[in-house]
Amino acid sequence: MLGWELTAANTGLTAIGMSCDALPVYTGSSKPAAGTTISGKRIETGLDLSAGDILVERSCIRPKKLGITQPLVTTTGECTGNSCVVTPGKVTIRDSEFDGSKLSAKTIAGSCAFLGVGILQRNRMHGMGSGICFYNTGKRLDAIAEGNYIHHLRSDGESHNDGATIRDFVTTSTPDRRAVFRGNRIDCSSGNDTGALFIQTLGADIDQVTIEQNLLEGGGYQLGLEAGFGHVYGKHMRAVNNRFSGTGWGARYVERKSLSYGWSEWRDNYINDPAQAGNKGRAVTAP
Repeated sequence: MLGWELTAANTGLTAIGMSCDALPVYTGSSKPAAGTTISGKRIETGLDLSAGDILVERSCIRPKKLGITQPLVTTTGECTGNSCVVTPGKVTIRDSEFDGSKLSAKTIAGSCAFLGVGILQRNRMHGMGSGICFYNTGKRLDAIAEGNYIHHLRSDGESHNDGATIRDFVTTSTPDRRAVFRGNRIDCSSGNDTGALFIQTLGADIDQVTIEQNLLEGGGYQLGLEAGFGHVYGKHMRAVNNRFSGTGWGARYVERKSLSYGWSEWRDNYINDPAQAGNKGRAVTAP
């Protein structure tokens, strides 16, 4: 599906005729071993999937207790100083629900539904501070988000909320790896909004990113591209056939710092207008 076609009814568990409350409680480890598959369970703790080679499907991740700023799911292992372990194997989460509703806003406002690197497909995420956070992605694995619906994010105090974000994606040693957001609906309307999709070189350089067929909504800027912190984005950054709400501070911005370039490809991006064919309202020009 295209991002502007997604709703709470056609993503996550509801789309496959399931619900969180009807699932049996998961009784396995909150840090499962490599090779684990979790299917059709209600998971009432956070998950550490740093062992890699793990599949979570048709499940509900609805923790009853988390530490403040702890993500619902992470692929990041133990941290020492400024370095954290990156999962060695692919992590896939699909056709599932991330639900932060059992936690207080103070607990969850600084938390991501997913933090790390993985493949996220057809999930619904709601009730936490931020949605998909590709951060500590390492140098080898792809980061793919397809067909997810992120909405009803929650803020508290001075939290900074992103619908989704990329904070590092280094491709120098693995030039064929890719970061992709395709066909998602991302609504960042928490009240403390950075924006729907925020790309910032906070942790390392970022390159080989494709943003396509998404609906980006809410406060802040709907799509931001920002160099800084001693790092740069590269010359393979594409934004094609997306729709923007145009609310908040506007559809898009680029912070180049010392760079002379922005998006390498910016094409067929429009303000979302359901009354028009293909939801193509006013064209959004390149920032």
